[in-house]
Amino acid sequence: MSQDPDRIAVPTNGRGPHPLVTPEPAAPLEADSGAPSEEEMSTAFTPKNLAIGFGIVASLVLLLVGAARRRRPGA
Repeated sequence: MSQDPDRIAVPTNGRGPHPLVTPEPAAPLEADSGAPSEEEMSTAFTPKNLAIGFGIVASLVLLLVGAARRRRPGA
């Protein structure tokens, strides 16, 4: 261990002592240009995707309603 009085002995799992200096703050983020990024465009919902999703959800709801009506006597 070092004899430096500013350091405290802390186990580091064999990776050596951590530096005492604090890291410099990261550079400020660039202003948003308003245009969607490549990542945003890859996850965007198109009208076609929304229509397909709505159709799937509607069919599942109809299946559940039909199953519930068959279980209920007198309906």
